[in-house]
Amino acid sequence: MPKVILVVDDESVVAEISKRKLEERGYEVYTAANGNEAFKRLKSNIPDLILLDVQMPDMNGYTFIMEKDKIPEYVNIPVVVLTAYNETEPLFKRHGVKDYLLKPLKLQDVINKVIEIIGQPT
Repeated sequence: MPKVILVVDDESVVAEISKRKLEERGYEVYTAANGNEAFKRLKSNIPDLILLDVQMPDMNGYTFIMEKDKIPEYVNIPVVVLTAYNETEPLFKRHGVKDYLLKPLKLQDVINKVIEIIGQPT
C-alpha cells in the first residue's frame, strides 16, 4: 500500500508541483487549498504525513494544527510546516509539529524530509 501525503497550500502551483514530484517517487498525494478543505480530505483519507502551509485563507496553518489535535484520529498524523518565517519554529514545536521547511522550497528538501519522516513508498 502506498504512503499517502496531504499537501495543504493555497498556492496552487506549489501544491501541484509538490504533488507531481512526490507522485513520481511513488507516493499517493492529494491536495487542499486551506485548512477547511484539508479537514474535508481527512474525512475520506487519513494520510501518513501532512505538508502544511501557514499563511492561507479561511483556515490558516496555526488554526488547522490546533483543530487537528482535538480529533483523536488525527492527533498522530505527522505535520511538516512550510513557512517563510523561521522564528515560528518554537510555536510549532510546542504543538507537536515534526519539522518545518523554509520557503521558497527546494523540492529535493521536501522529498528528503518526507523520506526522513515516513520512509520510501512501498
